[in-house]
Amino acid sequence: MKHIFKSIAMALLLSASCVHAQEIPFQLKISDVFKDEYKRSTIVLVEDDSKGGVVIVRSYQGGVFSSGIGYYIEHYDANMKLIKEYEYEMKYSDVEKQSSVLGVIMDGEIVNLVEFLYNRDAKSYICSSINANINDFKFTKKELFRLKSEEIKQFSLFSMSGFDGDWGASMIVNEDRNAFAITVDIKDKDNETHKLYLYDNKLNQKFEHTFKRNIQDKKFRFENIDVSKDGSTLYLLGKVFTAEKKKKKEGGRYQYELTRITKDSEKTQVFDTNDNFAASLKTIIFQDRLTCIGFYSARNDNRFKGISYFELDPVTLEIKKSKFNPFTEQFMIDKYGKDKDKELKNLSFRKILITSSNEIVFNAEEFYITTQYVSNGNGGGTTQTIYHYDDIVSAKIGPSGDIVWARNINKRQATSGDSSYISYTSTVKGDDTYFFINTGEKVKKLSNDRIQFGQTSTKRSNLNIIRIKPNGDFDYKEVLDDKDSEVPFMVSDGALTKDAVFFIGRKGKKKQLLRVSL
Repeated sequence: MKHIFKSIAMALLLSASCVHAQEIPFQLKISDVFKDEYKRSTIVLVEDDSKGGVVIVRSYQGGVFSSGIGYYIEHYDANMKLIKEYEYEMKYSDVEKQSSVLGVIMDGEIVNLVEFLYNRDAKSYICSSINANINDFKFTKKELFRLKSEEIKQFSLFSMSGFDGDWGASMIVNEDRNAFAITVDIKDKDNETHKLYLYDNKLNQKFEHTFKRNIQDKKFRFENIDVSKDGSTLYLLGKVFTAEKKKKKEGGRYQYELTRITKDSEKTQVFDTNDNFAASLKTIIFQDRLTCIGFYSARNDNRFKGISYFELDPVTLEIKKSKFNPFTEQFMIDKYGKDKDKELKNLSFRKILITSSNEIVFNAEEFYITTQYVSNGNGGGTTQTIYHYDDIVSAKIGPSGDIVWARNINKRQATSGDSSYISYTSTVKGDDTYFFINTGEKVKKLSNDRIQFGQTSTKRSNLNIIRIKPNGDFDYKEVLDDKDSEVPFMVSDGALTKDAVFFIGRKGKKKQLLRVSL
């Protein structure tokens, strides 16, 4: 990589834009423009260095004309000036196949790339950590575990961003990034079976465990796996289609099962959503409580009426609360202009955030896919797939399980190509909730004091910040105009630290990193 020094004029322009806005306080720090050998890269980890700077790990993958896969590891100071950088290219021998890096985790100054691959000679799948100190980047490899190939049900795509749902292998890192779990689907014709491994960020194994449910794989769907804050416990949530629930006359014909797994025990709690439909639930772990939250409907699995909430004891799994909160009147006004008896559809869960008051912010987006036939003028044509990223849905749930507020942010964005520049990234600071989105046009005013954020593109992309205050009121401000930036930023791929959000921007071969501190 070669970093190119930015002009003094651009630096002065950025300094002017970093002044705290009266309405929404934030500060911008931007790196020099640089060029990588590989066109595409994604931020997979950002870690504070305890000195005001950050370590950023980016994955890259070559294309047709530049093969290669690996990681850029970069250390920046508090002003986003590069201190040190290193490129680690993933290379494999002829006997190593089907390789994938499941995730990245750091322990102080040690960066760990956790990989999973098939070794043909050993006839085994081997999970290892490739690690180095960021001061010298001398990489070594440590084997974590291995499984014989005949044990694994299916090897296919591997996930870097969390549990993949049903097959293959995946890595899950807890919120405090002091522990991680790896799960592998195991071959078993009659039972849903997974092998689970729990490690701390120093690569010490806490335990390994075989989870087995006496039901066919197709009737058991994993919702998510979570690692406790202290890194000693796993919580596994599954959606199960049993013969008994199939006979239900009302509501979803399934039940949810939450299993608590420690080094010495396994305990499961069964619960369902009664007469309601809940397409999926997500687990949120607190110090003294455990919750499951998701959208629900009264009619079917994908037309949503409100938010369901279950609270359980984190040790005994006793169900303490069960609530179904319909969307508020304010939310319906946001969405439709006035209160209407409608249900939402096509909601795709995006992120759960926890405020400083231990309130839950549950975020989603209206996502759907359409196709259209494009004629080429010669009697032929092609079918084009269009990905729609529309309204943002956000709701805050208090410790009692009741909705504090629910808001709909109107947005209309679609693409048939790279979706990194549309959609959004969300975070919280204190009790305020923030969204970062791009728009290529002025914010549109709608009826009933509503606004709508519109389409964006790599040619015109203005970065905006939206804040929802503790009482549910929201405001917005432009963070960076495209005229003041050399590159558009990939707003859907933001990486979070405690006090800042990081984005990578790209235009052609040019790249740049942006830090927005709140």
